[in-house]
Amino acid sequence: MLSRVGLLLSSCLVLAASAQAQVLRLAEMNTAQIRALDRSKTVVFLTGGMMEEHGPYLPAFTDGILSERLTGGLLKAFAEKKPGWTALVLPAINVGASGYNEFGGHYVFPGTYAARPSTLRSLFMDLAEDLGEQGFRRIFVVHVHGSPHHIGALDDAGDYFRDTYGGQMVNLWGLVPVLGGWGRALATLSDAVKKEEGASFHAGMDEHSLMLYLRPDLVAPGYKSAPVVTGATPQASVDVARRPDWPGYLGSPRLATAEIGERIWTAFASAAVDHMVKILDGAEPRQFPRYADLLRKNPLFEEWIKTGEARDAERRARQQEWLAKRR
Repeated sequence: MLSRVGLLLSSCLVLAASAQAQVLRLAEMNTAQIRALDRSKTVVFLTGGMMEEHGPYLPAFTDGILSERLTGGLLKAFAEKKPGWTALVLPAINVGASGYNEFGGHYVFPGTYAARPSTLRSLFMDLAEDLGEQGFRRIFVVHVHGSPHHIGALDDAGDYFRDTYGGQMVNLWGLVPVLGGWGRALATLSDAVKKEEGASFHAGMDEHSLMLYLRPDLVAPGYKSAPVVTGATPQASVDVARRPDWPGYLGSPRLATAEIGERIWTAFASAAVDHMVKILDGAEPRQFPRYADLLRKNPLFEEWIKTGEARDAERRARQQEWLAKRR
């Protein structure tokens, strides 16, 4: 027989388990289990993973690794903060659009293997329809990649879900206050570090620091002696990225440390958790400004957006022409 202490301990464990949300992996569930989910208290998590060059020192799946880790943190917080609810986690969708190599006009670059923005939009709109038709009304997209084409496509899919099904499909990375956590951490760095890092848009000291914190085994040791590749102003960095010999990063990777990475990650992940909870507690997602909207208004990104849209249309036409001939 169990002692009174044992019974008390067992009761406490049961109560602790019931006080947390459950996290389910859709890929491991059958039809009956999915049908049985209470749609009013089920939140779907869609994790993405962009294959994008990050220069000679970071892996092509850097953004995917950040997305996976962020989803893990969100699920942990969800389990603690939403007792009685269910997180339904779909398998990662490891495709994204528009690598940052396009920023400097390099549309082919080793390490970047991307879909057209319109393809990404259609993919997530299709998933939105399947989920919406089955009664799901709360979806969080976790896809850490900052191209205006990419996040704009995900925002469009979310807007489609809202307008069609009356639900919420929120691209968390696309919310300015969430990205702001990353920026606030960088603001604490010394003036000397900021000056050497310059106007870094991609794969700079910050992303090298994040990977040193999260996956140091995937950071090539050459980063310690990496040359500074940056501009003092945003336009100067655009000019640097346009050089034929551009190595795929902007900034000063040699400044990276795991400590800085932890600081960035803590601030960014905390902001993502905070906004996830706010939205689940009733906050209207549209009250938060979106990063893609700001980028579309920024003259610095105007050429990239225009040429990207033209290239998307050109590739689609070429593929459709081939299909027509094949038929």
